[in-house]
Amino acid sequence: MGHSEVGAPRSDERAFNALFERHYDAVYRYARRRVGADHADDVASEAFVVAWQKRRRLIPEQELPWLYACARRITLAHLRRNQRQDRIAESLTREPGRVGVHADDADRVIERNGALAALARLTEIERELVMLVTWEGLDSREAAKVVGCTHVTARGRLHRARKRLTAHLAETPESERETAFKEKETAWTT
Repeated sequence: MGHSEVGAPRSDERAFNALFERHYDAVYRYARRRVGADHADDVASEAFVVAWQKRRRLIPEQELPWLYACARRITLAHLRRNQRQDRIAESLTREPGRVGVHADDADRVIERNGALAALARLTEIERELVMLVTWEGLDSREAAKVVGCTHVTARGRLHRARKRLTAHLAETPESERETAFKEKETAWTT
């Protein structure tokens, strides 16, 4: 697609439609794991709008890491916007609304809490690399492109991140994970 001839709009359109069909679900899943189902479609759609605008720069067979990098930047912008909105909402009300968790979801949430707490203790880049490799199925070379570092640097960071995750999971007893969950539960809002 990046090497199509100028003046071939139909060809560009067909190639982009094929790109969209091939990668939309992966980009949507990537976004959903980071911003939730409510905003994932927006992030994925914005990533493809940018891809359409920059379609001539896309390198064939390397589109997915590029799309992940684009979605990552959009996700970070969404998260910053949400944090600003949360601060505004907190300043307007003294006691934010609280929502309890249904009992049938509680066990699943508690199980995930330890892993999420361990992930939260990593640096932002380490966390992103681990999630790209583990959740998105990228290899370390592709993940390196997404976060903007060399392949060797990404491999080193992944190695250290995995060691730290293992150590964090081993040192966090179940009772601490449940306590952390209960503390976070009071802050959850819809």
